[in-house]
Amino acid sequence: MTGDPRETLLLVTLQNVILAGFTIGVFFAGVFVARRFGSSAGYSLFSLGFVRPRGGYLGGVGVGVMVGFGAVLAGALVNALSISVLERFGYSTESRMQQRFMQGLEGWVRESPELAIPAILLVVVLFGPAVEELVFRGGVFNGLNRLGIWISNRTGAKNPSVTRTLPFVMAALASSGLFALLHLEPVLVASLLILAFVLCVLFEKTGSLLPPFVAHATFNSFAATLIILSGLDALPVPI
Repeated sequence: MTGDPRETLLLVTLQNVILAGFTIGVFFAGVFVARRFGSSAGYSLFSLGFVRPRGGYLGGVGVGVMVGFGAVLAGALVNALSISVLERFGYSTESRMQQRFMQGLEGWVRESPELAIPAILLVVVLFGPAVEELVFRGGVFNGLNRLGIWISNRTGAKNPSVTRTLPFVMAALASSGLFALLHLEPVLVASLLILAFVLCVLFEKTGSLLPPFVAHATFNSFAATLIILSGLDALPVPI
């Protein structure tokens, strides 16, 4: 990761564009193959979660905000516990990427707030969570969950806990583990794993990407707020 926060944000944006394009491309390819084998699957992105949440848009946004705030509080407690456990066993708790990235953004806010603040809000709070929800919840989790249900039905399983619950749990754990590990921060693995699993539950309950996106954006907005306030010298605690 480059030391220039502007270049880093540009790189993150480019990576997100590639990830989003790859996810949608794989989805279309999967639909094409399925149709070749006689399936009636359609090319609509509704299958990835681009639909109205159960309970409506307002309800979806509301539950997303509440889950996001809850995740911030739970994450703070879990991170403190993770640091304590890692230190107890002699492992380093030094941030590999996130803290340096945040400090770089803080310096950019201090130097050029009129450019840095909109860029941080756009990438960290909006675009990043939108792409990650598309990839990890709409693509990875949703795909694995549907595959698991299909396999359960094909094998003749009639127990609801087998046909629905087990595929969900396995898909949620797999996608959440991937989500947490790709952030490359040992201290944050536990809190990110919990956050991702909760977002999978939210996606499953509402059938839409909107609520988990709002929750994710709310969660990220806390870090973005700390960066901006610190860069504007409105927060006495350094990042």
